[in-house]
Amino acid sequence: MRVTEPGYVPPSEEYWTALMEQGEFARWPAPEAEPEEIWEGLGMGQGRPIPMPGPWDLGAGEPDWRAARACLESGQPLTVTVVGYNRGGLIVQAEGLPRGFVPASHLLHFPNALDGPSRASALARYIGQTLQVRAIEVDEVGGRFVLSERLAHQDPRRVEALFAELRPGQVRRGVVTKVTSFGAFVDLGGFEGLLHLSEMSWGRINDPGEVVRAGQELEVLVLEVNPQERRVQLSLKRLQPDPWETLPQRYRVGQVVEGVVTTVTHFGAFVRLEEGVEGLLHISELGATVDHPREAVREGQRVRVRILSIDPAARRIALSRRGLEADV
Repeated sequence: MRVTEPGYVPPSEEYWTALMEQGEFARWPAPEAEPEEIWEGLGMGQGRPIPMPGPWDLGAGEPDWRAARACLESGQPLTVTVVGYNRGGLIVQAEGLPRGFVPASHLLHFPNALDGPSRASALARYIGQTLQVRAIEVDEVGGRFVLSERLAHQDPRRVEALFAELRPGQVRRGVVTKVTSFGAFVDLGGFEGLLHLSEMSWGRINDPGEVVRAGQELEVLVLEVNPQERRVQLSLKRLQPDPWETLPQRYRVGQVVEGVVTTVTHFGAFVRLEEGVEGLLHISELGATVDHPREAVREGQRVRVRILSIDPAARRIALSRRGLEADV
């Protein structure tokens, strides 16, 4: 039986998979794995737990899931001891309660953008420490007891006051508190909204750290406010005009323009004409007979191309290099 804090929407299994397998700052999708296999790796599944780093002293007796649900329903902070870690976050224990998990993104002062040995060292330093946390998910069947240090330190009165005044369409000033692989959290004055990777720029972004950094102050557009689910969605790119809406004013079919190759695939290459606008240079339009486009172009190369077609509604531009002079 799964119980969650009122309004709390648990992350999808895909999110947990990526989180547990590669951590908050993974640059690539997590390898495929069964959800139960991941949770067993955390020592929180129904099968035999796989040993994790750090001391495991759970004491005698079965964990009290009723007490865990009571913690969730009351919303009161509780004190836990860190007894282990993995790439996703910390494993914690409190007397009489199930073993809990605190994702790294829910730690108050965990350094941003750490990876590899540095990340492991930073998490290992928590072992033996006590934390004030708040329960955000209880799933007895799945063996999950998820906690947040960040939420335990929020002022409920400030949060309620903020939600009372937030409206979609508002432009708010905030401070970036944490950068993750999927975006950034922005403190709006007592509550953190999510600035998703897809809402950072009209252009292609591989790493949110290319756009924002922890501690940065910036203006964001409020896209969605959901007080019941305690969720605020933000946008940075929508404070700027969508370049595709005015594309016909700057480009026309037959025009020769310069761009930068951003990605090379087996079927061609994508060329950035300006921030937020990329066109496809198909392998058949490279101007040379090749087995693979990489024989003709490479990432970062400046190329001259001719516009074959423009479809702003579908956000597509077809390009060609046939018959053009050498690139500059």
